[in-house]
Amino acid sequence: MPRRKTFPILTVFCAALAVFATTVSAGAKEKGRVDVLVLGDSQISFSAGPPYLEFFENLTAHCAPKGRAKAAVEKLGARRTAAIGVRSTSVHSWVARKGGRKDTICAVDKKYGVNAGAFGIAGNPKRAFVQIGKGPDYQFCEANRSPLESALRAGYYDPDLMVMAVLGNGADRWANSREAAREDARALMKQVPKGVGCIFLSTAPVFSKKTNDLRARAQENFQAAFPKNGRCVYVAGFSEETRAVIEGKAKYFRRRADGSVKDPLHPNAAAMRLFLDLNTPEICDAVRDVLN
Repeated sequence: MPRRKTFPILTVFCAALAVFATTVSAGAKEKGRVDVLVLGDSQISFSAGPPYLEFFENLTAHCAPKGRAKAAVEKLGARRTAAIGVRSTSVHSWVARKGGRKDTICAVDKKYGVNAGAFGIAGNPKRAFVQIGKGPDYQFCEANRSPLESALRAGYYDPDLMVMAVLGNGADRWANSREAAREDARALMKQVPKGVGCIFLSTAPVFSKKTNDLRARAQENFQAAFPKNGRCVYVAGFSEETRAVIEGKAKYFRRRADGSVKDPLHPNAAAMRLFLDLNTPEICDAVRDVLN
């Protein structure tokens, strides 16, 4: 009896397997992709993550009251958003390619074992405490690349828009040295790839007036370092207006049982929603500038 030919069956099986593998691969890439990637410091980890996600995922709703043409507003669309806040970081940590500044993002936190809070990664809106450099979604510690360059490399998150939300951890550096502010601004501009919209958003005021006074000087120097037609658009979220409603207001910070402020450096979620509400016109204008 002649042996039956099995290669057509094998051919069909292999073809099906190839299609399956391609589908899985494409699905995995799509799963990790985001439209808006918000990078910043511990304000995101503690309270700002969910308000940032809600805001940027609903840009059309938030930006519609600006009175622009309907088509221009709708062009913003719904945006898949992720936010990652890494402990005490600022621009000079995110753009460093080696050394202690980069270690602020890449070194394992000795006390807690993890150094970041992440929201919206792989479609999960809940916070996950993670260590940057560990796991497929947080590979920001490649040799000879800065964490920012690694996060924005082609084929990884592939965001249309990157928002860097920091201020306080660079306050001493920028308030005391305009040259340092210029150095960090130039590095940030240089490391954002073409095709990725970029917004710098200075973060919310904290409880202490003294601390906020320092941050105000830092913001003035850093904002002045931004070219008007550069790669990134500056949004001065830290302002006299936001200070007036958040600074010194205990209800906007974590408190002890007796009502005293327990954590003066991280405004709560209610404060962050107010912060975004007050800055909505400027953020929406910036988004239009970089995405349209």
